[in-house]
Amino acid sequence: MRFRALLVEIGFLLLLSLIPCLVMAQEEVAGRLIDVPNVEKDNAKLVMTKELRQALSEAGHIVFTEEEMVAAARDAGLGDGYWRSGEDIAKVNRHAKHDAVVRIVNQKSSIVIYVINAYTGETLAELERKLKKKGKVGSSDAKAVARGVTQVVSEIVPVVYDEDIVVTIRSTPSGATVLRDGIEIGTTPLEIKVKSVSGASEQWAVTYPGREPALQLVSLEKSNAYDVNLIAKIEEPKRFGKIAGSTGRPIFLFGFNISPTIRSLKSSSKQREGYPEFKTIGYTSQTFPVYSFDVEFYPFPLFLNNDYLQGLGLIFNVGFGFLDSKLYLTSVTGGSKCDLQGSLDGDSGTYSCDTDYLRARVGLVYKLLFQKKNDRLNPDGLALDFIVAFNYSNYGVQENGYYSGHEYKGFNAGLRFSSPLGLSALRAALNFDVFANFGNGGIEKTTKWGNRIEMSYGIGVGLNFIYDIWKGIYARVGYEFTFMSNDYGGFGTIGSASNEPYEAETRDMYHEIMLGFGYMLY
Repeated sequence: MRFRALLVEIGFLLLLSLIPCLVMAQEEVAGRLIDVPNVEKDNAKLVMTKELRQALSEAGHIVFTEEEMVAAARDAGLGDGYWRSGEDIAKVNRHAKHDAVVRIVNQKSSIVIYVINAYTGETLAELERKLKKKGKVGSSDAKAVARGVTQVVSEIVPVVYDEDIVVTIRSTPSGATVLRDGIEIGTTPLEIKVKSVSGASEQWAVTYPGREPALQLVSLEKSNAYDVNLIAKIEEPKRFGKIAGSTGRPIFLFGFNISPTIRSLKSSSKQREGYPEFKTIGYTSQTFPVYSFDVEFYPFPLFLNNDYLQGLGLIFNVGFGFLDSKLYLTSVTGGSKCDLQGSLDGDSGTYSCDTDYLRARVGLVYKLLFQKKNDRLNPDGLALDFIVAFNYSNYGVQENGYYSGHEYKGFNAGLRFSSPLGLSALRAALNFDVFANFGNGGIEKTTKWGNRIEMSYGIGVGLNFIYDIWKGIYARVGYEFTFMSNDYGGFGTIGSASNEPYEAETRDMYHEIMLGFGYMLY
């Protein structure tokens, strides 16, 4: 032991002998942040610590007070004896940001100085100084030690720590839960310290009962405050038939409508030269009700893996009504069952004829849904339907010998486009139909105007507003217009062989106000 002490003393004296060189180098060494803890507690020994602190300060270093270091130790969750452990010294360093810890231990006739790297807790040097006066550290002793410490600490490389930043989250309403990486970290208003990361940011979630959850992008570079407005959830109507985990496509629809309707008719023809004139038949009916039913069924869920194409369905519409056709007829035979209105003017007069109206359509419908909600196709979003069907309509007029009605049947191609109108329960539907008729019905109707059909076609347009009242039950209001046209060729017979029209044409229009309700199953 004596030999070891002798070697340490020789090393320390050798170090002190280099003082002139160190003084020159000291000018190039920046001052360091140094902690000199009060290791010894009696007054005499505290004087040693005080002398060393003063000498280090005069050497250009910044020396922390004991109060400052104890506060930093408390921030690190440690007590005032932190200097006993290198690991604890490194923990305190994150709060004090100092370079070195210098401990002085009294050995009566000498002192031992430990120089510790405050970043790592590693002891860098153990220096011993023989005192000129036993038990007392003089000014010259302290200055000599300060020079030796300066040389050791000049080699310490500072460690740059990630700084703590403060993230503040406020929300409307207050009391929302904040989650980071799916873990709850508090409720708003929240102020939390996190480690800063240069150039980094994270998505934090903010939730509140009855409100839509929100994501907030939080910067990890610097402290910041964020205000999050949580929007109230829109409660969707819960349809009775909605199936959990389904695609959201429609399954079944049934509707009933009562439509106030007006019919306008104009039938005319050319007349053979030298034959009596055949007058045009035309009228506009009074408003009459049409009762109709709508049925749609989607049993074929095609292309379910596609984002839009949804399924092939069946469509069926049927309607009927009763009206009075007020006709200006000429040369009415005695067999007419229509009621005369007013008095006869020669061989002509205005007659009221009972009329039956029947229409039907049956075909296929292909539905496309263009929007999703909660990863499911949304039946309340944008939709487009393609319809291919057989169409039939008939006006049967009470027997009068001149005009017994018109019948249309043929091909129907239709488009329907529907869109929500701000409210999830309210939507608008626009439809367009084209009719290509390929028959005109019974021979008793066709031969009145000609013996063949040259051309027969029709168009239909409509706009409807649909409101989902409750659990799939809906109300409907709208307007629909339909136009039908027949052009005939050849000669026909109107009551007698002496009155034969040819190249006849009929223009048939009706206007409907759609009022209805129904049920949709999804």
